[in-house]
Amino acid sequence: MEYEKLKRLSPLLTQAISFQLMTSGFSGNRTYLVTTSSSEKLVLKLSNLKTYSNFKRKASIQQKLKDRGLLCSEVMEIGMNTELNCTYRIFTFIEGENARAAIHLLTNKEQYEIGRRAGEALSFMHTCPAPSHVTSWYERVMAKHERYVHAYRSSGVTFAQDQFVLDFIKSHADAVKARPNQFQHDDFHLGNIIIQEGEYAGVIDFDQSDWGDPVHDFYKLSLFSRENSIPFSAGQLDHYVSSQTTDDFWLLFSIYTAMSCFSSIVWTLSYDSEHVKDMVNRVERMLADHDYFHKLKPAWYSNWHHS
Repeated sequence: MEYEKLKRLSPLLTQAISFQLMTSGFSGNRTYLVTTSSSEKLVLKLSNLKTYSNFKRKASIQQKLKDRGLLCSEVMEIGMNTELNCTYRIFTFIEGENARAAIHLLTNKEQYEIGRRAGEALSFMHTCPAPSHVTSWYERVMAKHERYVHAYRSSGVTFAQDQFVLDFIKSHADAVKARPNQFQHDDFHLGNIIIQEGEYAGVIDFDQSDWGDPVHDFYKLSLFSRENSIPFSAGQLDHYVSSQTTDDFWLLFSIYTAMSCFSSIVWTLSYDSEHVKDMVNRVERMLADHDYFHKLKPAWYSNWHHS
């Protein structure tokens, strides 16, 4: 895309000297790292026009959390552009490295500490209650689960003991009924965390954020963070579990991990189909971690605490 057109999107970009494509993203969004003539770095995200009101809402919540002290990007501007037929958003850039790429260079103790800080950030985000018009979490999550199961059944892809996992979810669904509607980051894993000089520096990418049960924010830990760093994952859980009063935490953690077995396969078939086998392997690893939900605490977490 012509950079001159990008520079015309906003006065914030007129002094831009380079646009570096960071990721094309799975959702059709394009993300650029912009450097200006005064060496300031900005993040520019482009998405389709239809996303404007949704992202405007999400940006205002992100900015509120930032103003209350959350380490995350500042939302500098959000607008629509008819010439490029897009919604554009401009954020400050958090200096540092993506944690998924860099965490293995740190000691176990440092990884664990970053996990604790991440757990703290998550607890803080979860203090933000949903607006009153948001419908019950239970109804939304169960309807979504049913849709994913339906798509999974017609996909031709299967994993071992899938019916057993479905029965586990069904027999414990009542635990989800009374769960609150709070802010969820909904994409919280090492790929969306920045570390700088061996320390936690902030969380990025609020595009998926939603309202619902805070414990649901842990399924990406089961899916992704745990395979990148067990010390980080243990730290995130330890901070959270010690600071929360959720009696059913491990049961809920297991229910949402179980649901993600279906949703993640369906999602991968739609958006990243050449990696379906990898996702099925990941699902089978999660099931082994939980001994097919005979264990609510995953084996890696218990082993970390006994080692």
